[in-house]
Amino acid sequence: MVDMIDTWLFAAVCLFLLTAGALVRVLCTKNRHDRYLAAMVAVTVGSSAGLVLSIGMGTLFILDLTIVVALLCFAGIIARIKFLRGSEA
Repeated sequence: MVDMIDTWLFAAVCLFLLTAGALVRVLCTKNRHDRYLAAMVAVTVGSSAGLVLSIGMGTLFILDLTIVVALLCFAGIIARIKFLRGSEA
């Protein structure tokens, strides 16, 4: 019998690859606004990858971990933007 590729796990791998691409954009770009936008995209796509992975594996622990990490990342990005904006003035 031929084993089929699990659609949810394949989608999670593709989303993780997109997240890696966004993280490369965060590291390689020189413009600060591009860096912040790429970080937001990386967190958003990474969160969706965690959601898809938790559906594919059938566990809620991965979903809970994804939610906590996404909230911490978004709060960190917003805090960094506010900190740097305050130091420029």
